[in-house]
Amino acid sequence: MKKVRPDLERENTVILNGIWEYGFNDGRCEIFDRKILVPFSPETEKNGKMHTLLPGETAYYRLMVPLKKKENKRYILTFLAVDYQARLFINSRECLRHEGGYLPSSLDITPYIEDGGFEIKLYVKDPTDSSFIERGKQTLKPHRIWYPAQSGIWSDVYLEEVEEDYIEKLIVTPDYDNSSFSILPVTDKRKGGKVTVEIDGRVIEAEADRMNTIKIENPHPWSPSDPYIYHFKVKYGSDEVKSYTALRKFSTIIDGNGRKRLALNNSVLFHHGILDQGYLKESLMTYASEEEIIADLQMVKDMGFNMVRKHIKIESPIWYYHATRIGLLVWQDMVSGGSGYNELLVTLPLFLGSFMKDTRSKALSRRNEEEKARYVSFIKESITYLYSVPCIAMWCIFNEGWGQFDSKKILDIVLSLDSTRTVDITSGWHDQGGGEFLSKHVYFRPYRFHSDKSGRSVILSEFGGIGVKEEKGGKRKFTYRNARKEELADEIEKYYMRDVIPNIGKGLSASVYTQLSDVEQETNGLVTYDRKTVKVPISRMKKIADEIFRR
Repeated sequence: MKKVRPDLERENTVILNGIWEYGFNDGRCEIFDRKILVPFSPETEKNGKMHTLLPGETAYYRLMVPLKKKENKRYILTFLAVDYQARLFINSRECLRHEGGYLPSSLDITPYIEDGGFEIKLYVKDPTDSSFIERGKQTLKPHRIWYPAQSGIWSDVYLEEVEEDYIEKLIVTPDYDNSSFSILPVTDKRKGGKVTVEIDGRVIEAEADRMNTIKIENPHPWSPSDPYIYHFKVKYGSDEVKSYTALRKFSTIIDGNGRKRLALNNSVLFHHGILDQGYLKESLMTYASEEEIIADLQMVKDMGFNMVRKHIKIESPIWYYHATRIGLLVWQDMVSGGSGYNELLVTLPLFLGSFMKDTRSKALSRRNEEEKARYVSFIKESITYLYSVPCIAMWCIFNEGWGQFDSKKILDIVLSLDSTRTVDITSGWHDQGGGEFLSKHVYFRPYRFHSDKSGRSVILSEFGGIGVKEEKGGKRKFTYRNARKEELADEIEKYYMRDVIPNIGKGLSASVYTQLSDVEQETNGLVTYDRKTVKVPISRMKKIADEIFRR
């Protein structure tokens, strides 16, 4: 059986992906005149690019679910991602409204269902770039680094059969210095009680709805070179869930030359990273299978990278599990949002290195306090949702200024939620001097290392973006710089030898090459959009990585 939640896995889980009824119109009446393959959006090749949902339109989903209802059981329905505004009806009774295209929504539907089965109806609206919502790279007018909008269900849908009293979530915090884990089993009714935790060959009695410290007798730390995972079970009455974690510590430390560096488990570790948008040619933001996820991540690992910057997208739980299992650090971006981005403010800092105060939030696409409050809520929900993922090493909050505001205040909020990870609060530019990092994006000129006057760690959080020179008369593509096909590997190696490797000794703590794959008209990937062609030999990238880690 396919897993959907390796962080909260139950035996009695039914995945509801497959053929659903579908339709769309201007919202005057529901219509189901088409079929759609869930979890792929109607805008994808997987669904024949049937329709792009426009602002003002409503999409309709319907599915009949057979079910033999059991006494003293409850039924939890989860949508891992629906873009963007969703209204859920079970047997024609409205039971949930949810906004947000990248975070899950769950509901106990037991009161709404009957023995024999039930009907799901989902009504969806998606304003895309006619609003200030968090939408990432989606636009109704794709160009340059902006990709096709997609709507509706784009990740797994599943139904869990649980006990009357059940574990709703697990909050896990590794404590590397003390060789222990803090595990908080949160129950649905928050009424406490006894739980047992089976971990590391032991059965430990603990408390529900309280933080429990689990000491590990013979600790086995996690690292990219040795990605050891602790699988464990938690039992609460008759309810049982499986999960996983890893013993690791992310921090910054001062090296022997007085420079602040990124560290893993109290030792300096250079983060050799690749930018990953997480887009697929046939299915846009949705991986078609677990095997596709593994193939992408294993290719990154084989190329010698020890880190992935997950760019302006939140992935499915299974993606993070395999990143942890394979041994990849993850820099997790928040999903950007705000009103239409001022292209001038995107481009000028690339050439001039200039920045502006982010108290001028209207210029950076945050128009009012309501927009700011909504985005703060989204940041909080995202960190809460992903908190227990072992491989996430850094939160990246604002990227290249889009929607940026009050970054120093936002940093305090992030650290109040999670002090166990590092935070790049302003990736690229419009640096306000806060936090632990001076974070630079450099594309159109050689990177010149400069230490930070206030002693922050210096990271090259985007660079490269080299594509193959297009043939005359071909469809216009976007890259940051072009090279001939036969010279692409040489050019990439030259960038590393010039911009990265000599600067590691000076204090550079990380680099992120743009990017893993082509996406739509953006063709600066190491592999093609369909993953069929690896443009740069894997062995060549591994050679560069070996040189980096010799420093």
